[in-house]
Amino acid sequence: MNPSNSLDGLRFKSLWLMGTAALSLSTVRREHHILPASGPDAAVHLSLVARLPQQPNSGIGKVLAELARHHPSHHYYPSDTVHVTIRNFDDMKHVDRSELIARLRHCVGSLRPFGLTGRGLGVSPNSVFLQLFPEDESLWELRQQLTRSTQDLFYTRKGTAGPGAFRDLLFRRLAFANLIRFSGPLSPSFIRAIAHYRATSFSRFTVEALELVQTDRLFSAAGTTVIDRMSLSR
Repeated sequence: MNPSNSLDGLRFKSLWLMGTAALSLSTVRREHHILPASGPDAAVHLSLVARLPQQPNSGIGKVLAELARHHPSHHYYPSDTVHVTIRNFDDMKHVDRSELIARLRHCVGSLRPFGLTGRGLGVSPNSVFLQLFPEDESLWELRQQLTRSTQDLFYTRKGTAGPGAFRDLLFRRLAFANLIRFSGPLSPSFIRAIAHYRATSFSRFTVEALELVQTDRLFSAAGTTVIDRMSLSR
């Protein structure tokens, strides 16, 4: 097992505590969650992603079907859109696209396929996600290589402080895949249902290729364009 998994577990636990606190407050206030805009006009995000292999009969598929049956108002990501964001490149949307792609291909092609294991559901203030644990250091090495290779292309952007910034930092250090986006009010029963799968073991996934995409927040079919597909070396 990857030694860093213990640290990842602590980070996921911190996110769970912050997320459930925010959701509990949301239920008390009877807040309505609004889905982000989707479609071509909302496709303003540039990201390198790995789609998880579609497994409709897997444990994840069964859990989502069960949750959707009892809580249908929320947005459940179609299986072909479930993905892990390897790196976000919103700060590079206006750089030379061919130069960016060439650098990404060089980094991606230098590493072998790697495995991720799904273990437990987590929550953020607006979503439910699958917690993923890398089997080795390949994902972290890839993210480091991408940073080194593209850092001169970044536009400098001031960071923000506060609880949200700390939560974002935790997310950037982890692998996860969004499964549900909240829409409308949250019920305590829905939060309890999610908590029931807090430690459930799910499938193992092998990441063999990455995609550079222009997309919206929901990774919708109408709002997602694949710019380039890159295979990890074997």
